[in-house]
Amino acid sequence: MKKPYLFIIPHGGYNVPDELAELCMLSQLELFFEADTGATECFKLKELGTVISTPVHRLFIDVDRDPYMLPPKSNNGVIKTSTSQKKQIFPAGIFPDEIAIAGMIKRYWFPFHSRIEQALGTSRFIVVCHTVAPVAPPVAADAGSPRPIITLEHITSNGSDITTCDETLTVKLLGILQKAFAGEKYTVTTPFCIGRPAKRYIMYKYAKHLLPIIRISLSKALFVNEKYFDPQTLTIDPERIQGIQQRLYECFEAFIRFM
Repeated sequence: MKKPYLFIIPHGGYNVPDELAELCMLSQLELFFEADTGATECFKLKELGTVISTPVHRLFIDVDRDPYMLPPKSNNGVIKTSTSQKKQIFPAGIFPDEIAIAGMIKRYWFPFHSRIEQALGTSRFIVVCHTVAPVAPPVAADAGSPRPIITLEHITSNGSDITTCDETLTVKLLGILQKAFAGEKYTVTTPFCIGRPAKRYIMYKYAKHLLPIIRISLSKALFVNEKYFDPQTLTIDPERIQGIQQRLYECFEAFIRFM
């Protein structure tokens, strides 16, 4: 029997691979904010289907990028050279060698996607789960712009646009989420929206399997703020996370009947 959902969380990990630990110049605080903070916890919805995540930080192995997109061809590929705030990750003139890169890709990238491939046949709907900064970072196309509380995307691009989910379903899910999160005031822009087409590797890669795919981006402002976040210990109020997780569970459970 097929499960309702396959939840994919590509950027929720915080770990630095052992072979890069001595090269990384970032603080724990910077690593915390450069990840999709809270994504693994908020979208831990195993009762509704399969959840696939990774422990490794997106700066060092980004499983939402082509595994052969490497510097100098791209500084925003499977391994980054700088953060979203344009800070260098490694010392000047130093970068992991080819053997280290190949080993990390083999150890983290390919197993992650193998797990997705295995889950496709037993899933009905794919949700690619992210959390995002409340304000777009300097490297973003919309740098400095405030972001919605929840953004859904159903069109991805890799030179040509592919619709990964019927827009009526996207609108229906957004309506369900909007009701559940209507009381949240952590943005100065439109709180709920459907995003524009963008290059999304995972969405584009798995669109060929004909399962509907939606990407959800949840603003970190919901829980990384003065009320719920302790910057000294880098911890988020567990009750707040549990409450968000419960609302997401109820939303996706309610959406099943429209799938």
